[in-house]
Amino acid sequence: MNKAELNRIHTRIFDAASEIYANLGQGLDTEIYLTCFMHELRLRGLLFKRGVAFPVIYKNIKTNREIIIDLMVENQLLIEVTSLDCITALQMSGMLNKLKIADKRMGILLTFNASSVTEGYRKIMNNT
Repeated sequence: MNKAELNRIHTRIFDAASEIYANLGQGLDTEIYLTCFMHELRLRGLLFKRGVAFPVIYKNIKTNREIIIDLMVENQLLIEVTSLDCITALQMSGMLNKLKIADKRMGILLTFNASSVTEGYRKIMNNT
């Protein structure tokens, strides 16, 4: 998938998150937001899988643990939804590592407990 197509998907995802902020506001349970977010993705014609697991390989050995991603959209973009009130540097670093493990280019960290969609939404790019 080229960069322009990936950015079009990203825009539709951001619009879905914005719609939820506009209608529900902040402070509800994460599972409520995740359910509504998946519904918004469906309404926008985006295909996704929930709870996608990727094996962690280190120097040619498979560890006994996997990373689990909340949502993988269009088999290209990883999304994690958190209940924190802000996105932290540690979460952003973790998403970048997950993108590398999953061999994906773009990830989104999303919290619906921030004061606005722009405060609770971070796009992370894997440029390797």
